[in-house]
Amino acid sequence: MGPKLGRVLLWQFGIAIIIALIAVLVGGRPSGISSLLAGLSCVVPNVIFFVGLFLAQKIFRKIIPATFFVMEFVKIALSIVLMFLVFWLYQDVKWVAFIVSYILVLKSYIFLLSKSKS
Repeated sequence: MGPKLGRVLLWQFGIAIIIALIAVLVGGRPSGISSLLAGLSCVVPNVIFFVGLFLAQKIFRKIIPATFFVMEFVKIALSIVLMFLVFWLYQDVKWVAFIVSYILVLKSYIFLLSKSKS
């Protein structure tokens, strides 16, 4: 863990912003906001996951498998909570923009990690 994962998180955030800008152009302001909130619902839990692993590595001098599973559970639970909060607090959610943005940001790490190996 280190700078490469930090770059992946920054790229995910950048991709979320780019997708939100495209959504604004295609579907208007509500689509852009929905898209940005979806991206944040994906990026924020990932940041917390990686910070948790980083802190555990610093404290225990290694990554304990239990820490990974606990942080993965926290990431998934937080992602679900954030999605519910978006749907509860933002009444003008555009479903297509939200779901497309969430999936693209969620899966962008595959491209980013494969790019960093080459």
